[in-house]
Amino acid sequence: MFANTRYAMMAAAAVAGLLLASVAGLLAQDATPPAPQQLKVGVVDLDTISEQYKELISRQNELRDWAQARAKYVEELKNYMFLSEQNFAEIVQLLEVPRAKWTDPQKKREDELRKVSEQKEKRFLDLQAKTDRAPGDEDEFNTLAETYDTRRADITKRATAIEQEYLNKRADAQMSLASSVREIIVGLAQEQKYDLVLDSATVFYSSEHITDLTPAVIEKLNKPAEG
Repeated sequence: MFANTRYAMMAAAAVAGLLLASVAGLLAQDATPPAPQQLKVGVVDLDTISEQYKELISRQNELRDWAQARAKYVEELKNYMFLSEQNFAEIVQLLEVPRAKWTDPQKKREDELRKVSEQKEKRFLDLQAKTDRAPGDEDEFNTLAETYDTRRADITKRATAIEQEYLNKRADAQMSLASSVREIIVGLAQEQKYDLVLDSATVFYSSEHITDLTPAVIEKLNKPAEG
C-alpha cells in the first residue's frame, strides 16, 4: 500500500515538474523581445532633380531673360545722363516700351532727347578740360556736373530696385518649385510605404539596399498636367 502511494506521489511530482518546465519555457519565449522591424529607406538627389526639372529650368530661363532685359534698360539710361529731371522722366517711361513697338513720334522724341544729352555732355567735357574757366563757364560746368550726379543717383536707385525685384522673383520661384518637389517626394514615400527619405547629399554612405527615388521623382515632376 505504501509502495503504491509512494509511486503515485513520485508520478505526480514528475508530471508537475514537466508542467513547470513547459511554463518556464513559455515564459522565456514571451520574455524574448521581438526582432526590430527594418526601416524602408530611400534617397533623392536634389541636385540632379534641379538639373532635370523642366519647369524649374523654364522658370530660370525666364528669370534670366528678364534680368538681362532690365540690365539693358539700365545701360540705355546712361545715354541720357545730362537731361533735366522732366526730360529724364520722359525717357524713363519711353524706354519701358520695347523699341520694336515704338511709334514714329516716339522714335523722333527719343532721338531729340538723346541729342540734347549728347550736346550737353560734349559741353561738359569741354568745360572740364579748361583749367581757367570764366565765372560764367564755371557756373555752367557746376550745373552740368550737378545734373550728371543727380541722373547717376536716379539710375543707381532704379538699378537697386531692379536687383531687389529680381531677388524677390527668384525667391518666389524657388519656394514654389521646392514645394512641388517636396509634395512629390512625400507622395511617393507614402504610396510606396517608405519610412524615411533622405537627401543623398547629406548621406555619407548607403548600401545597395537603399532605393534611389530620384528618377521616379523627376518623372512625376515632368509629367504633363492632365486636362
